[in-house]
Amino acid sequence: MREGMKTQISEAFSQLLEKVDIDKITVTRLIEECHISRQTFYYHFHDIMDVLEWTFKHATQILVQKSLEAPDQSVALMLYISFIKQHQNKFKRLVESKKWFQIEGMMVKAVTVYLENMAKNTAPDLEISYDDMQVMLRFYACGFVGVLIHCMEDKAVNEERLIHQIDRIITGKMFPGKHE
Repeated sequence: MREGMKTQISEAFSQLLEKVDIDKITVTRLIEECHISRQTFYYHFHDIMDVLEWTFKHATQILVQKSLEAPDQSVALMLYISFIKQHQNKFKRLVESKKWFQIEGMMVKAVTVYLENMAKNTAPDLEISYDDMQVMLRFYACGFVGVLIHCMEDKAVNEERLIHQIDRIITGKMFPGKHE
């Protein structure tokens, strides 16, 4: 039941974010949308940013599962790009928020989890230290978020080409001396 209520609150939050800047979404407005009490909200979440973080984690879990079922990494990346495109208005509102620094951190964390799961699935025998893996994942996640944000603003972006480029970066094939 608890996850069900969290999902309900998250979905109401997501619908509000489609219409309203996150800086204008208050607990009062959200509980009115959900038809729940303030006590119920605070039983499940600390504040609006906690709802956003849970929403990112939940969406990431779904994306990871779908990606693991994809036939290859390019299809998995297409799922992620499609998700960003589908929720483009929400992401634009998040980027324009006064809380952008905190939101960007959540996005990087979500992408890091996504990439970590993809790495475990596509390269389970990769021999790399934990510390090196964390730095590499953070590096790629920051770059991935930055590229996606930049591409959201570019209406002429070629998604297939972008996916191919990101795939080549992640696999190391873009670097000189590497062959495709």
